[in-house]
Amino acid sequence: MDRLLARDERQPPPVAMASLGFLEKTSMITEQGRTFPESSEDSCWYALHTMSNCEAKVAVYLRAFDIETFLPDYPSRRQWNDRIKMIRRPLFPGYLFSRLPKKPPSQALGAPGLAYIVGFAGIPLPIPEQEIDSVRRVVDSGLNVCGCPMLKTGERVRMRSGPLKGLEGRLERIKSQFRLVISVELLSRSIATEVGWESIEVLSQKLPPFR
Repeated sequence: MDRLLARDERQPPPVAMASLGFLEKTSMITEQGRTFPESSEDSCWYALHTMSNCEAKVAVYLRAFDIETFLPDYPSRRQWNDRIKMIRRPLFPGYLFSRLPKKPPSQALGAPGLAYIVGFAGIPLPIPEQEIDSVRRVVDSGLNVCGCPMLKTGERVRMRSGPLKGLEGRLERIKSQFRLVISVELLSRSIATEVGWESIEVLSQKLPPFR
């Protein structure tokens, strides 16, 4: 919920967050054009992008080839007509992680529901194992956890929900709170309101500080 520099007394329990940094798309690796980066390791972690709601399906398929997978999720309440049900949702919707060998089986890379391996310029990029371990540690901690966008101070953002829905401004952070800064350029003045990360949509690259 959006807040105007006033703290809501009904605060939700602390939320643990973990970031895997920037992920850029690459086309799906095929049997004819398979290219993996050079590495001294026998296997590395990669991010796999899946079709909608296919994360678990792809994970099960890969495990049949003895390929290790990691699909971090969290419990979420879902409202049905006559009841509320707890379900598991992926922390990174549309993604799961897999430790792939240097020469993975061609059948494994043809998993139904698998769109592509995340990388750059057509080459899959491995994810540092410490990042995977950090996410796993948070998931296994028992703390309340959910996914969130990777936000940076200075980015231009738009509110996607709440009373300020559609409003655009610059993102700032003071201590642990995010603030949406609205500026009147002609007057060189700004106002700010506290916002939750879950209601923020990033619009552009980082902007220079307002003067």
